[in-house]
Amino acid sequence: MRALLIALLLATPLAQAENQLTPWTAGPPSGEWSAPWRLADIPKIKPSQRTLVEQDGQQQLRIKADAAAGGLLHPLDLPGDQPWQLSWQWRTKQKLDQARFATREGDDYAARVYVLLDYPLDSLSFVTRQKLRLARTFFDPDLPAATLSYVWDNRAAPGTHARSAYTETVEMHVLRGPEAPLGQWLSESRDLHADAIAAFGSAPRKILGVVFAADSDNTEGSVESYFAAPQLRSTTP
Repeated sequence: MRALLIALLLATPLAQAENQLTPWTAGPPSGEWSAPWRLADIPKIKPSQRTLVEQDGQQQLRIKADAAAGGLLHPLDLPGDQPWQLSWQWRTKQKLDQARFATREGDDYAARVYVLLDYPLDSLSFVTRQKLRLARTFFDPDLPAATLSYVWDNRAAPGTHARSAYTETVEMHVLRGPEAPLGQWLSESRDLHADAIAAFGSAPRKILGVVFAADSDNTEGSVESYFAAPQLRSTTP
């Protein structure tokens, strides 16, 4: 019995250490998020409100977007050729009635999760390479070469996917659609390795970060969404 207890105590930290995402915060529920989590905003767009709350016995990220956009970013530097599994829980209180999946004028989502990927520039088309170089020069030198975007949409059915209306380097996946219940926690799990290959033809060199976000800036709507239990684990035996 003593040996079993010791084994269980030793196994617990190892299991927890497998998660590559730091808990939202190590402090009080209303405190600031722990490093390396940080705000992710879009230049010239009103930022959403991001706060930490404790509900249902767990710490949650609450994002309120009132004609606004923004998220919370966890930077990463992980090898992209491994089978990473990203999981989380989310719920939203409203639908964005005017949103339209993968269109410029309706590019808003009650909740979304970005996975930032690094690819060699020479693997991209010439036009995409030039656009990315310009964007990195004038806006953000850390812009990823490609992005997976998992969204909660108000019209498109789960399983729908398309390139972003703004750039071919972002692949959009609808995980929850108009039939998803409002105000109820739903769980997601994605094989990032498989999704990246399906979207971009090959595995990325690295996974650069994960962003939890909500946006309503294009349609000028309002939405309040919650995220909980983010985990990123390698499924290598």
